[in-house]
Amino acid sequence: MTAFLRRHARRVLRHPALTFRPEKGSPAAAAAGSKPLISGALTPGALLPQALFLRGLAHRPWTLRARAPQTVAAALLLATLPSACLAAASGSPTSPSATRTTTSALVGQRALYDLSLAESGGNTLSASGNMTYVVRDTCSAWSTQQHLDIQSATRNGGAVNMVSDYTTLESKDGRHLVFRTVQKSNNAVLQVVSGEASIDALGHGVVEYEKPIKKTLKLPTGTLFPMAHTAAILAAAQRGAPSIAPLLFDGTGPDGAQETYITLLGWGPLKDPAPSPALAGQPAGRVHVAFFGRTPDSILPDYEIGMRYFANGVSDMLDMDFGDFRMRGTLHSLTLPPRAARC
Repeated sequence: MTAFLRRHARRVLRHPALTFRPEKGSPAAAAAGSKPLISGALTPGALLPQALFLRGLAHRPWTLRARAPQTVAAALLLATLPSACLAAASGSPTSPSATRTTTSALVGQRALYDLSLAESGGNTLSASGNMTYVVRDTCSAWSTQQHLDIQSATRNGGAVNMVSDYTTLESKDGRHLVFRTVQKSNNAVLQVVSGEASIDALGHGVVEYEKPIKKTLKLPTGTLFPMAHTAAILAAAQRGAPSIAPLLFDGTGPDGAQETYITLLGWGPLKDPAPSPALAGQPAGRVHVAFFGRTPDSILPDYEIGMRYFANGVSDMLDMDFGDFRMRGTLHSLTLPPRAARC
């Protein structure tokens, strides 16, 4: 569940983002070592699901610190949008064979999430909505569609209806991505981002934007597309890595690749009943993702997200903090289509 939400909400909601620092003696602090929680270490940023989701983690202690405005849309997308790959995590260029290996465990899915107001201590009177996330296995590529609909009301601004649609087609070798993001507020189009991106055999990439304006940007070596990014998270969790830091390009904004820092906690068999029969027997773990801009002054994250990931790429237990209110995402329904018999 990932970044177009960020872009969308920034234009609609103005709530302080939250940045976390692990307390001394916590597992997070141990994983980070003596380094400060910035891009090189354990750094949660300021997106949405931050505070509350992390507060609910078994390995808790995080300290909140107010930061830049956040975005409702961004956090929610990131919570379901796949993220991470072994090649990037190790700092080596993305290779087709490595990507094919890491994406083999991913499955097609249709997941519906209910979004509800969990806590409000400020200007927000109400907030609710839903999100649909669909992944289709087309043999040679992954097709994804995400639809987000949030209704909120504030003491000062009245009612706001935010709608975001995000679609991609990503080749399974991790080398090509077609993307389109449309963000609306009260039926008015705020922004459209669309185009294509490609990565060559050496890991060098380029993105050609069609909208909002036509332009071409280079992608740094090691950049991952969304499904490859997710596959990397899962692969790192399964091999017991405490964290990885791959670059991500998902096509949700016009500024190219982002740096991400992913913290992995508690991977293993579920102790509680699975949230859906389709997830029974699947190992799972907590995932926290911090997103950074690629500028010299980007020491603190732009935003962050947390969720529980299952080994097949499905996520649940979303918890998003928007500063003066908090939203929770729960998995309402999940359908896993059968794998294609022939491709």
